[in-house]
Amino acid sequence: MSLEINSGFIAPDKNIQEVVERKGLGHPDTLVDGIAELSEIEYAKHCRERFGVIPHHNLDKAALMGGLCVQSFGGGRFEAPLRMLFMGRASRSFGSEDIPLEEIQDRAARAYLSRVMPHLDTSDPEVYQATTLTSAYSTRPHWFAPRSVEDLPEYGDGGPKANDTATMISYWPLTGTERLALDLEGYFYKDNENGLPEPRFDFIGQDIKVMCVRHGEVITATLCVPQVTTETASAAVYREREEEISKNLQQYAEELIGDGPSVSVLVNTQNRNADRPYLVTGGSCTDFGEEGAVGRGNKTHGIIASFRPNTMEAPHGKNPTYFVGKILGYQADFIARTIYEQLDTRCQVVLQANMGDYLFEPSKIIISTEQTVSDNEVEAIVADCLGIGRETTNRIIDEAHFLPKTNAWQNHD
Repeated sequence: MSLEINSGFIAPDKNIQEVVERKGLGHPDTLVDGIAELSEIEYAKHCRERFGVIPHHNLDKAALMGGLCVQSFGGGRFEAPLRMLFMGRASRSFGSEDIPLEEIQDRAARAYLSRVMPHLDTSDPEVYQATTLTSAYSTRPHWFAPRSVEDLPEYGDGGPKANDTATMISYWPLTGTERLALDLEGYFYKDNENGLPEPRFDFIGQDIKVMCVRHGEVITATLCVPQVTTETASAAVYREREEEISKNLQQYAEELIGDGPSVSVLVNTQNRNADRPYLVTGGSCTDFGEEGAVGRGNKTHGIIASFRPNTMEAPHGKNPTYFVGKILGYQADFIARTIYEQLDTRCQVVLQANMGDYLFEPSKIIISTEQTVSDNEVEAIVADCLGIGRETTNRIIDEAHFLPKTNAWQNHD
């Protein structure tokens, strides 16, 4: 294992410009990320409770195919349903006991959609349907049909080995522009009793997108914010609300930025020159054909930060016992936050593992800090974080670390 430490880190807010995008919780890509991850969490919990181990699976191949809803102010009627498609591979048994895979996937998807998009009636087959194509195909006969823990090599001596060659990158803290992108979408959410976001407003849809562009000391934040047809009686009501939303978001953004850059908030810019209201019925553009797939949306920390390095690894739905993109994704986040909290310096963390590496001994670690700090202290933090070993798996599951979240409004009270 090679550990390099340097003090050459330059955060994006030191550049003249910055671009940050946030695909909101109801965006089709974010929806599928969440469904895949909750399915994986529920699968892992079921197996951990029943067998004490988590069999092989990867539920990250999933897609949500859009339906067709005929919309009008005051209502909407689905002529074709949304269709959730589960793919990937997974063990359907452990020893002599079956694992109710399809039931777990279906229950998780409906629970996730019901929380994030309460206007979508997943109990109505004219609105929502699901299909599981998840296979157990493998050239290794017991890889997805383990007879006992002996068929799960990651539970053997030395710990799990990397299933692939990959690099994970994280950083902390977020810049002001990055936080603003999350905060502006988060304005429309509150956290429930489980600390998970749910909508604040009955009349606002969830397919919200935020684009923040900073040039020097000026930030322009552009949002797409839909209204729900069944809660919006007329075009006049729509326009009145849109104006109120714009005003409130402008005020909120100014409060968040404080003495920082000036900020200008634009809402639904497509309406400026044409009568094209942004309406949804179920809550998302999946109402009218938009589709979503795992890995096409937000990256590290729930944003697409164009001036940050990142990888194409998509952790949602991946096995949390030995998949590089998930285990080292968590560890990169963990190390970055810990360095900032303990050493008070902004930082970037790169963890690179080659296929076959012991996961908690990756081939290369590169730590970049903004301030010069003690190498010994950084080395100790890295060792402590990686030292939790297999506990990383339990934390990913129990903390729901990769389940999509947002900076909910109530957290700023």
